[in-house]
Amino acid sequence: MATIFFKINATQEQEVQKLMQKEGYTNKAEFFRFLVKFFKYHSPEEAHLKKATQELTDVLKKLNKKGQLNKSIEEQLSDV
Repeated sequence: MATIFFKINATQEQEVQKLMQKEGYTNKAEFFRFLVKFFKYHSPEEAHLKKATQELTDVLKKLNKKGQLNKSIEEQLSDV
């Protein structure tokens, strides 16, 4: 296993300590290994896509309520 050294500022250290305590991590290595895994499976692109999909869904629902859709809401959201 590789060893990685890096510095964080005092504010970041406080945030890490709070998160570790809240989430039950016993040491920083365990905490940062989790962050790497979390980032791998929850990339910013994935979060952006989910947000954009939800925004589109909301717009379609509003248009449907106003009767401004050419197709039914079920047809518009069939793959969501």
